[in-house]
Amino acid sequence: MESNNNLILSKSQSIDSGVCICDEKGQILFALNEERVSRKKLTSKYPKLSKEITELHFKKKAKIITAGYFNHFGISENLYQAYYSDNFFSFIPKKEIFLEIARKGIILLSKLLFRNRVEHHLCHAASAYYTSGLKKSLIITMDAYGDGHSTTVSVGTNNKIKFLEKHVWGCSPAQLYARITEYLGFKSHRHEGKVTGLAAYGNPEKTIRVFRKLLWFDKKKIESARFLIRGYNKERFDELLGSFSREDIAAGLQKRCEEVTCKFISFWVEKTNIKDICLSGGLFANVKINQRIHELPNVNSVYVFPHMGDGGLAIGAALAYTKPMPTKLETIYLGPEYSDEETKKELDKNKLKYEKFENIEEEIAKLLAKGKVVARFNEKMEYGPRALGNRSILYQTTDKTVNDWLNKKLKRTEFMPFAPATLWEHKEECYENTKGAEHTAKYMTITFNCTEQMKKQSPGVVHIDGTARPQLVTKEDNKSFHKIIKEYHKITNIPSIINTSFNIHEEPIVMSPKDAINAYKESKLDNLAIGQYLI
Repeated sequence: MESNNNLILSKSQSIDSGVCICDEKGQILFALNEERVSRKKLTSKYPKLSKEITELHFKKKAKIITAGYFNHFGISENLYQAYYSDNFFSFIPKKEIFLEIARKGIILLSKLLFRNRVEHHLCHAASAYYTSGLKKSLIITMDAYGDGHSTTVSVGTNNKIKFLEKHVWGCSPAQLYARITEYLGFKSHRHEGKVTGLAAYGNPEKTIRVFRKLLWFDKKKIESARFLIRGYNKERFDELLGSFSREDIAAGLQKRCEEVTCKFISFWVEKTNIKDICLSGGLFANVKINQRIHELPNVNSVYVFPHMGDGGLAIGAALAYTKPMPTKLETIYLGPEYSDEETKKELDKNKLKYEKFENIEEEIAKLLAKGKVVARFNEKMEYGPRALGNRSILYQTTDKTVNDWLNKKLKRTEFMPFAPATLWEHKEECYENTKGAEHTAKYMTITFNCTEQMKKQSPGVVHIDGTARPQLVTKEDNKSFHKIIKEYHKITNIPSIINTSFNIHEEPIVMSPKDAINAYKESKLDNLAIGQYLI
């Protein structure tokens, strides 16, 4: 999608560095994260390769905008860890004031040294608000940290964002979630989703008392135990949680984070009387927390920006700079696209036998109905952490054992079941209480309770707690993917298929035909549908 307006190139260097191009009116034209090009998952390196690819697509000179002031230098983390240590300027009576002056001083210095930068949490807020389609909304951002803050509350009205509260490092469930993820043997800022899945297998009542001492809602803000902020402390966690199972620890953590986040958001809904909520920041990658927010009696609607973590900062910075009127995200397919010639050349280079089909969607549907696994590579790459049909592995939803054998084939260790892609027009047959969250469910950012029909016909995608994390697919959003599911529905009378990301464990989602062929060969999947070609 080209634009005749002046271009803005926005870049971010944080967890999952990336770039985007938009025009001066805030229309997003292209977005790409560095991991997809470098093949290093969630890389925090400068987005050199993604910037080069972006500049090749758009040969016009662009104005450069940068997301964040000092987060990627590690200054905010080190500053706050020092503050919460026992010996940090203990003679200062009000360290909180001193710390905020120091933080503001660093930002002021950064503004003088680095021009055209947008503060971290403003990027998060802008990414959600300006793509929500809501003229007025309550905007909540939560993550572990960014430019000295971990939580913000703001109101978006027409095209302006006004901050009501900014809370410093540690005032977010994301910090606790990261620490426990690490304690359970996973990688923080990467495997929190595994902990969310594991939580459904545990009993939260066994550990909830411990977590209520570690995280709580106090008046209008969230507080946490200070030792959490000083850094990972295995000995302290062993004292508190060493006698409990991993499942019960995960369950207590999840329940407490849901409780505190919902109390916080309910407070601000009551205070502002704004019932339409926009969410962004790494915490809201937690689809179960998003479901609990959606279920709050005083919340009308919930929208989560699809690339809610730091990988979405580049788009947020561009939108914060251009300040467009809020509109619903036009498309999530914002990445590179490859020609038929490029695809065929790569297939021939790898000496693969293939056949070309004019109606490839019908062929894929037939294979899925026969119980075959199909890796799908088509058109522009999706933006964000979820595969949404163009870089996806597809399978039928009827097999209860799929989570074990397909994850093994892909070398993954997951506790969350595969997600279903469901025809938009059949959503109410499959899920309960979708109203007010349909828009965000297009991007696999929320769970719903499944209907009895869904549990019966699609057991391969229903979690042990009776929920699923769907992608609701419309013809307008992805004509080819919608057609695959519709053709499958004609054959089986089931309106859902499994959609999981096309990648090998601990690798990013595939970007190019070369990446797709390599992943296909390594995983030994049944079929690869790449453009109109079927292998």
